[in-house]
Order: sequence, then structure tokens, then C-alpha cells
Amino acid sequence: MSARSRRPFTEDQIIRLLASRFATADALIEMGIGDDAAVFRSAGVRQRWVVTTDMLVENVDFRRDWVRADEIGHKSLAANLSDLAAMGALPRFCTVALALPPGIEKNWVMSFFRGLAALGRRHDTAVVGGDLSASPSGILICITALGAATKRGILYRSGGMPGDLLCVTGTLGKAAAGLKLLFAGTRRSRKRWESLALAALRTPEPRCAAGIWLARSGLVRCMMDLSDGLSADVPRLCRASGTGAEIYAWCLPVFRECAERGWDPYSLALHGGEDFELLFAVRPQKLEVLKQRYPRGLPPLTVVGALTERGGVRIVKTPGSRPEPLPLEGFDHFRHPGDCATRQARLPIPAHRGAARRIRHLAADTFGRIPAV
Repeated sequence: MSARSRRPFTEDQIIRLLASRFATADALIEMGIGDDAAVFRSAGVRQRWVVTTDMLVENVDFRRDWVRADEIGHKSLAANLSDLAAMGALPRFCTVALALPPGIEKNWVMSFFRGLAALGRRHDTAVVGGDLSASPSGILICITALGAATKRGILYRSGGMPGDLLCVTGTLGKAAAGLKLLFAGTRRSRKRWESLALAALRTPEPRCAAGIWLARSGLVRCMMDLSDGLSADVPRLCRASGTGAEIYAWCLPVFRECAERGWDPYSLALHGGEDFELLFAVRPQKLEVLKQRYPRGLPPLTVVGALTERGGVRIVKTPGSRPEPLPLEGFDHFRHPGDCATRQARLPIPAHRGAARRIRHLAADTFGRIPAV
């Protein structure tokens, strides 16, 4: 084995290798490996099927002493529905493969499926099959979800153009704050912001309605979901669209309440991951139309940057300041091998109490200036 073949690899490198190795000219496949989901059409009909698979591994993606079985069931399906939302597809069906270690009780299994089914009912997603097996160690969950869309109602990561504005749904960094709470020993809390952070991590809400509306609006060029953090996911969208990007730090819709614990809300928003929000690009001249038509009741939209001709992703910390390279610190299963602790290791170290007060004031001031759509 050569030294080159033994070099460390990243998740994105594996995906690109598989995309080239398994490229196909099949006329029914419109998008294969490399986007949030695959797209294929049925012969002779306008409808497209959008297919995605997501896997959760115990002690890598969750810990049983931190999350209830019903919450694991919810989150395992939510990850798939978020991928469908990013493509603009209406969720329809899913299959569930579950490998269980010795000693798992029937009540745990039934609770897992109750949590999964409850989310499925809210999004009209039926469980239509799957598989069960034994595992020599931890729990392994693999779900495949199918959604329906028309050809013109699907958005890919590609399609963005230099000058397009980058927007996100919701708040960024809330789930990362929930993870830090768990590592700090907080399993339950009476503080509202801590409860919200823990819920964002354990039972995220996929943005299905927002994704479908954005895809059908005709105003959005490209879209993907945010599961690994802005610093990891923006480069993926740029790579697919053939652009670079600038992120405006002062515009980020941060979870400012976490500064109470001395945590930097901007670092969590950039690098935390597991937000399952949507990232999309829109032409500047279409922004006002988008603002006027966007339905009330859907998660708020925020402009957080722009696509650029120059390659690479840079961050602009304050208006008028010089763009700086954005560190790639979002989650990658192979760049951060190991257990759940690796997700904690990549998150910022809490600031001391004096700094926490300054961060809290900065977050409050900046949050009020966000150009929300």
C-alpha cells in the first residue's frame, strides 16, 4: 500500500470519489451522488422521486444516556426529511433499518418507533418497510426516505451565481448550544433558553414547508440543508455552483442566549452544525419579491452573505472590513473520527466570565441589526 493511499481522507473526498466511480448515463436518473438527495423520474410521467438515506450510529451521533428512545426516533427521521426539504420535495414514504445490541428492551424499540411515527404523521410520511438485525456493540439506524416533486419544483446545490445573496432559515447555533449543555452535565433545565437548545438538538424540526415553498416560488437558484455548520456546508454549495462566498458575521441569526454560559454564539452559528435549517441563494433583485410573498408562520429568513466569483469562502467580521478565510471547522465524520466527544472538541472553548459579558452585549447589539427577510 502506497503512502498516498494511507493519507487521511475527509467525508467530502469520499463522496466525490463515489460520485465519479458510480456515475451513470441512465436517462431516468436526474441527480445521483453529491447533493442532499438523489432524483429519478418514472418513465412517461412528470413526477420525480427524490431519495435520501441517513445513518445514525450510537456514540457517534447520539448517546442513550443523553437522549430518550422516542427522541432518537424523531431525530433519525428528521435528518432525512431535512434533506427532502432542501430539494423542495414533499415527503411520502420511508424505510427503517435498525441493528440492535444485546440487552435492548422491547420498550426501547417501541418508544423509538413511536417518536419516529409521530414526526412521520405530522409530515404525512409513512413507514413502508425496513430491516432488523443484531449489532455486536451499539445501535445502528439507517433510514431511507422518498419524496415527490415535479421537475421544475426541485432545487439542487448547483445553480448559484456570483452576486446572489445567501440566506438561511431560523436560528443558527441552537443545537450546538444544546450539545454543550449535555457535555456540561445539563440534561434537563427550567431555563427557557436551555430547554430550547436541548430540544433543538434532540428533536429538530425539519423545514419541509419552507423548503417546498422556496423551491416552488421560482425565486431561489439553489438550496441545501445545514447539518454540519455553515463553515462546512457553504463550501459544498459553492463547489456545486462553481462560486466562492463571503459570510457577513454581523448578519448571522445567532442564538444569543447561550452567551449567558460564556459561549460565543457566532462560533456556534458558524461551526456547530445539526441545525437542520436551510441555506439558499437568491438574486438580489428578487429579494423584495421573496420578502413580500414568503408566507407568515414559516421560519424567518435572514441574509447572511453572498456568492462571489473568487473561489473559497471568506468571512467579513464587520461592515467594510477585509474578508478573511473562513476556517473549515464544521463537522466531518472522517476529519473528526471517534465518538460524540469529537463534536464537543471542535466547538469553541467557553470564554472566561469577563469575556462572557462582552459577548452577551455584542450578541444583543448585533442581533438587533440582522437584515431579516
